[in-house]
Amino acid sequence: MRWDITICRDGYLARKSSGLNAYIKRVCMWPGLRPFTGPGYDVKYKGFTIARIFFENKGATVKSLEMCRSFPEISDLDLVEIALRVNKLRAAGTAALN
Repeated sequence: MRWDITICRDGYLARKSSGLNAYIKRVCMWPGLRPFTGPGYDVKYKGFTIARIFFENKGATVKSLEMCRSFPEISDLDLVEIALRVNKLRAAGTAALN
């Protein structure tokens, strides 16, 4: 699995050692759209949104979307790893601001 996450202009770039790239971009969370109150991110792979990550308190929730089934090279474990690594980067960025 091993994904490396870097901060890019409008979100994060996830790169797997096998050469796969996924982009993680912040999304607008409209009231009533979901029950979560934290920020949300879309995971985009090959131009398609394959998952959504929600952050609340100290945890993350990963919801794979229907399009994720079209790309078996990215598993649910990959998505969880991406969410955990993005959460660490977000926490480090918040700590740097304080």
